[in-house]
Amino acid sequence: MKKEELPAHQKYADLIRKFAVDAVERIDKELYPVCEDLVDHLVTDIYGFAYQRPHIDVRVRHLISLGVLAAMGGCAPQLNFQLEAALNLGIPPDEIKEVFIQVAVFAGNARAINAANIFHKLLTQRSGNEKNA
Repeated sequence: MKKEELPAHQKYADLIRKFAVDAVERIDKELYPVCEDLVDHLVTDIYGFAYQRPHIDVRVRHLISLGVLAAMGGCAPQLNFQLEAALNLGIPPDEIKEVFIQVAVFAGNARAINAANIFHKLLTQRSGNEKNA
């Protein structure tokens, strides 16, 4: 099968795996069965377009993504995935927490604390997993 014929999450698998090692498999199992065309569209927009653009690096682009998701509210699954991806990309927790400060100022305290709580739970879970490893 040619690369162009692959589903988008397979075509951009190398980049997607930088965000989460098991992300491609999770897309296959959890998202692709829901609506293949929608998933291909989203993956192409995110990983084939936005994260491939010049001028700002993946790290900065990802911090912006965290801010947008936190400011929107109602995006807990996506925010959780992107917070975990930020850590996987090597973004320090203190830098991620600064995103919540910006969200509080520009989008409101409730959105910021909700995002901070999601991040705290993720850090707690990861810390527990490291202790059990």
